[in-house]
Amino acid sequence: MTDLDIGPLTVPQVAGIELATASTPLRRAAGRLQAVLPPGWRVEIVDTPGPHGISSEPGKDRQPVLRVVMPEE
Repeated sequence: MTDLDIGPLTVPQVAGIELATASTPLRRAAGRLQAVLPPGWRVEIVDTPGPHGISSEPGKDRQPVLRVVMPEE
């Protein structure tokens, strides 16, 4: 018999792919909205600010929202 030494099990790493590029329902909605906006307008996905404009409060569940930005003309 032959001894098959395949070495340690390795999981391929997904390097260089950011989580921002993952397809989510909100990203798909942003893409559909972007497709129907006039040229120059854009859609951003942003976190909602906390109370008093504080953007990062521990223990608060914030949800991302869509922001439509019109061109600066």
